[in-house]
Amino acid sequence: MLLRAVKDNSYGMKFIVLLLMLILVFLLAYPLVSSWNFFTDIPISNWLSFDWDPDNDSFGMGIQLTGSLLLVLTTLPLALLMGWIISLQLVDNRNNWLNPAIVGILEVWISLPSIIIGIWAIIEIIPAVRNIFGGRGYSLLATSIGMTIFIMPTCTLLFYRSYLSHLDQYQGLEDSFQMSVLSRSELFIKSQPTAVIGTINYIFCRIFGETMVVLMVSGNSLQVPHSLLAGFRTLTATIAMEMAYAADMHATALFAMASVAIIFILVVLLVQYKRLINV
Repeated sequence: MLLRAVKDNSYGMKFIVLLLMLILVFLLAYPLVSSWNFFTDIPISNWLSFDWDPDNDSFGMGIQLTGSLLLVLTTLPLALLMGWIISLQLVDNRNNWLNPAIVGILEVWISLPSIIIGIWAIIEIIPAVRNIFGGRGYSLLATSIGMTIFIMPTCTLLFYRSYLSHLDQYQGLEDSFQMSVLSRSELFIKSQPTAVIGTINYIFCRIFGETMVVLMVSGNSLQVPHSLLAGFRTLTATIAMEMAYAADMHATALFAMASVAIIFILVVLLVQYKRLINV
């Protein structure tokens, strides 16, 4: 009876894995299939340019891709730093009665729709950026701050729960040598490379693929931002803005833009996966 249950459970798991793989393949393949005509009919020099004007058959994605990458470059380090600092505080005070309350607050924070963060950013962050630094406020800086606030709780809890498993092995070592924050961080990175790289990868994908906060705060200026105070546009924001009225090759170009985003993320995943194997 026990062997039969194990066998049945094994078949059930295989079915679930197969189902999930099919759903994932469909989600990834649909934009690629829908944009196939774009990649075969439009010259590569056209869609790799910085000229996006679908009405005149210019489908350059350079501006949007640059905007997405700049958002990642400005947000990822700040989100990781804040998440790590707060997670260390949670670890050091894990026996404090406030610890479960703070963890609960972060979990609620994670569950908030991104539009809530976008509204708050419009009300608070954009006027603050405008008053302190000048400009319109709708900018790369404001979007980076809003995205950091949006993604920081996720980063914090990922680091916190990884560090708890790290303590099972190295808490005595840290206590004996009274290690500094930098030394503890170095030890954690060396002892938990999978957790660290996995967290960085997840946060990267969340930032690169976020739409609502970016759409509300970036200003959606079709330009490569010349400074942190300039507006910009990302791949995902362009798709969200234009898909409702796009037709013919314009719609196909938006699917192609989604395909470029998917391919870019897959390349990053493969590079980091290869790095994990070599750790």
